[in-house]
Amino acid sequence: MAMKTYKGIPYHLWNPYTQMDRFISFLGMGPTILTRGEGHYVYNDRDQRYINGNSCTWNFSIGYGREEIIEAASRQMRELPFSSCWGLVHPRAIELAARLVQITSGNFAHVYLGSNGSEAVETALKLARQYHRQSPDAKDRGRFKVISLRGSYHGYAYGAATLSGSEDYEAKFGPMVPGFLQIEPPYCYRCPYRKDGYPDCGLACAQALEKTILAEGPESVAAFIMEPVMGEFGVVAPPEEYYRRVGETCRQYGLLFIADEVTTGFGRTGKLFVSQYWDPQPDVLCLGKAISGGYLPLAATLATEAIYQRFQGKQNYFMHGSTNSGHPVCAAVGLAAIDIILREKLPENAARVGTYLKSRLSDLMTSHPIIGEVRGSGLMIAIDLTRDRKTKERFTGDEIYNFLLDAIGRGLLLSYSDWGLSLFPPLNIDEGIADQIVGIMDKTLRTGAIAELDRKARLLKEFAISKL
Repeated sequence: MAMKTYKGIPYHLWNPYTQMDRFISFLGMGPTILTRGEGHYVYNDRDQRYINGNSCTWNFSIGYGREEIIEAASRQMRELPFSSCWGLVHPRAIELAARLVQITSGNFAHVYLGSNGSEAVETALKLARQYHRQSPDAKDRGRFKVISLRGSYHGYAYGAATLSGSEDYEAKFGPMVPGFLQIEPPYCYRCPYRKDGYPDCGLACAQALEKTILAEGPESVAAFIMEPVMGEFGVVAPPEEYYRRVGETCRQYGLLFIADEVTTGFGRTGKLFVSQYWDPQPDVLCLGKAISGGYLPLAATLATEAIYQRFQGKQNYFMHGSTNSGHPVCAAVGLAAIDIILREKLPENAARVGTYLKSRLSDLMTSHPIIGEVRGSGLMIAIDLTRDRKTKERFTGDEIYNFLLDAIGRGLLLSYSDWGLSLFPPLNIDEGIADQIVGIMDKTLRTGAIAELDRKARLLKEFAISKL
């Protein structure tokens, strides 16, 4: 097969999480090659415009062209473009750690800085195991198991990937990391526990954590980790009572309670952080994505003073680190992005515009019976698709992918999975952008012979244009 090229350059890139044969066949079509961004839009190499409805993997949260971010990076590059934090430190790392402690719940006292969400989670996992290994109480030193929600997404690294309980991961590159256990998620729309629904279910999803701890033996379990809202699984949020129940269970049996807010943090759900309202509070907090507005790779893992104190002394230091931990340019960009998020009240905007967008999408259920449920909070919204609202039968992945292509062909980037479509637009969109999104979704979700013919015709036209 001839090598695909772009402007005469051989295409040797191996894209992440991408079916390469299909992608290569589409290269040059639609938004496969993006060349610039402006505000809430991205443009391909033919200058066609797309609403950035998935914030480029839920990451680019404050829009393009933010001069404060560009200036912060430029200034830091001139001053100190790189310095390690291995036994050294620089001002931006100190400032960023202090800022993160200040704006979170008040429960955290120390910050490990990293480059991405997977690193933040890996840090939390190793932290939890070493924390118990160094316990003054000998009966706690055997704690190593970590419990998570099946179907959750915590990152690509081995530990983070194992947390999902994915059969695909096991099949492709198992065995996965030992000592990781999953319980079924609190997915009320398609509840894996009972059919009577919340609150009549007695919150069986929360009870599952205690049952698993007791079955494994509390003295062997180190931590429980969860996304406050499960993004990849379907923008699934549990009833508010769930957070309290699982937090109390962790306290009762001596587990560390880890909140993975890589996706939800910095305003995505309409709250600065979902977990800042929990009681009890988590012991460890993982942050990423919007921490830098998406402008540079950055993440953080926050821990309490009590956890930190167990790592004091020559033999007890945290045996963990990465080359770019606390990278000064990334830290400077993070500080600038956080200032923008707080100054422009982007969590509040996400709550207001998200409520409007969710309401307008819910209105589409009247004319589109394939919409089973519209759910989410802030600008983190799922459109759960079903063949039949009574049976909740799913579409195939290929069928949902066709809906995705249709939306893209109409100028909207969004995310998809086997349950449906999701929207994660930038946190500073307005109702005008929301209306454009709804208009596109209204056309995209049409079904029937005429809709299919229209969809195929537009895809063929796009392919023809790409060959010019």
